[in-house]
Order: sequence, then structure tokens, then C-alpha cells
Amino acid sequence: MKHRTSFLTMLVLWLLCIGVNVLAHVWPQAADWYIQNAFPALSDLWSFLTGWLPFSLGEWLIVAGLCFAALVLVSFPLCMLLAKKRRRSVAAVYGEVCGWVLTWLFSVLTMHFFVLYQGTPLSETLGEVTYTNTEVLDAYEALVQEANALSLEVERDDTGHMVLRDDPMEEAKACMQRLGGTYPQYVAYYPDAKAIHHAYFFTQQGLLGIYYPFTMEANYNPAMYDVNLPVTLCHEYTHLRGNIFEDEAGYYAYKACMTSADPQFRYSALVSVLGWLELDLGDDAAAQERLQEIDASMEPGLCTDMYSFVPAEYIETHADEEILPTSLVSEVADTVMDTSLKVNGVSDGIHSYHGLTALVLHDRLGGE
Repeated sequence: MKHRTSFLTMLVLWLLCIGVNVLAHVWPQAADWYIQNAFPALSDLWSFLTGWLPFSLGEWLIVAGLCFAALVLVSFPLCMLLAKKRRRSVAAVYGEVCGWVLTWLFSVLTMHFFVLYQGTPLSETLGEVTYTNTEVLDAYEALVQEANALSLEVERDDTGHMVLRDDPMEEAKACMQRLGGTYPQYVAYYPDAKAIHHAYFFTQQGLLGIYYPFTMEANYNPAMYDVNLPVTLCHEYTHLRGNIFEDEAGYYAYKACMTSADPQFRYSALVSVLGWLELDLGDDAAAQERLQEIDASMEPGLCTDMYSFVPAEYIETHADEEILPTSLVSEVADTVMDTSLKVNGVSDGIHSYHGLTALVLHDRLGGE
């Protein structure tokens, strides 16, 4: 009887979550209301509770989940073999435990992840933003000039890479609060972002940061060059406010950092968007020729920081942590991300990151 009640409760919860997902899909206004009104309260509560921990709970829950799955796969056949006359009871216990784990996971992902993808994207609010290669190059050149000036104000190490003078956490939170002056949803509580423990594995995936929806934590890769950290912190903080689309998170992170009086933050923001503008120029010969001319005007420090992810020596010194080849991990990670985005209604999949170009161009050409 107890097992039956438990399974019925799980069934009701699954049906409720499915209903919420369907409602959000067919009625985006409901998702928008949830993102603007209900989600912030959930985010604040979860972020406050998990924020007390000095480590990333979400990261270790993934490790625990993998261990749990391995334990179930190994122990269930063994227990069924030894149980003989009690196999039905054993199966019921395993089913109930696994069922509740999956029910919790589906419930949390529904409220902290799936529904967020059904909200109205900023690109739809703005309408179709079109731009020419000339406009991209004009913006690129202006951004390079700004970044050149700031590149002379930041500190650098012996290799020429930017190094942060102090902990950027509080300034990142302040940037988000200032961003709230234009976008009120960003006036909020922000926990300290947490360094990822398994940094090498995340480096293999090319990750600067990650948002864990089941613990509402903002996480960053501590192995990356300092130039990436300020804008990455703000990027992950935007996810905690319900902004799930990656191009929009990158855009708002850029806008947040540009409010700072600290040149390190503005420089980090500019470096983060320059690469995307450059990638969107395509193979047009005239555009590529002008691009090369602009790139030739870059200060040496900016050239060094462009496309800097992690130090080469980090890869070399942590090579013993490699369980699977980096090429395989990267390919699988990209496939999973692309599939996840498409399943959640982002038809461009991983290519949607390129939407940042349109948002930056809209902003610089006199948009919002």
C-alpha cells in the first residue's frame, strides 16, 4: 500500500510538470509571467541556501548522480539474483527510490530550466535585427579602439596576459545591480559564484562557466585566463534571474560590465564580444581584408588576450586527469548542448550564441 501511494504521488507530480511544460509552450505569456514574478523568488531562496556552501553543490550532485546510477546498475541485478522469493519487493524498493530521484530532477528542471526557454526571447521583442558586414566592421573597429585604450590600463603577467588586481566578485554583483537601473529584473540578490573543482574536465568542454538549475548556483572555471572572469561572472548571474538564452546572457553580461568604473571589467566585456563579431563576418573577401587592417591596429596586449581560454601549461600539468580524449569530450558536450537547445525550442541550437552580434549591433546603432 505504501509503495502504491508513493507511485501515485509521483505520477501526479509528473502529470503536473508535464502540464506546466505544455502550458508554457502553448502560452508564452504564462512563461513570461513566471519568469518575471515567481522564478526570482525561487532563485533567491535556492541561491541563498546553496550559497552557504563553500563548494559547488550542483557539481557534486552530478558526481553523486553518476555514482548512484552505477550503483543501481550493479546492485539491482545482484539483489534480484539473491532475493529469490522477495524479488517483487526488491524491485518495488528500487523503483520507488529511482522514481523519486527522477521525479525530483524533472520537477526542478521544469521550474528552473525548461519553462525559462518558453519565455519571449529578446530577439522577438526587438523584432528582426538585420545588419551588413560594413556595420559589423564599423562596430568591430570602434570596439577595438575602446579595447586598445583599456588594454593599456590593466595589469599583465610575464606572458603579457591580463591579470586581475583583486577579487572581482563584489564588483560583478555591483555591475548587475547597476544593470538593474535599465532592466529592473537584475536588481536582486546574488550569491558568490563558485569555482568548479573538476576544472580540467570542464576545460576539455571549453566551458568558461556553467549554471546549475537544480541548485541555482553560478559557477566558473578557475583555470581560465583572468580576462574572461569578470564577464563570465556577470553572464552566469544573468541565468540566476531567469535569462536562459545564451546570446542574451552574453549581451546582458557585456552591458553589465560596461557600467563599471573598473577598466578590467569593461575590457573583459569588450574582449568577449569582439570574437563573436569577427566570426559573423563570413568569408567575404572585402570584409576579411578590412578585418585584417583593423586587427593590425590592435595593441599587443589585446592581441594576446583575444581568444585566450586557459594557459597551455595548465593543460600540460593536468594531463594526468584526462579520462577521455579532449576531442571526444568536446564533441559530446557540443552535441548535448545543441540537442538540449533544440529540444527546448531554440531552433538554431548551439549556433544561437551568434545572436549576440545582432544584439550588440542593435545596441550600438541606437537600439534599447
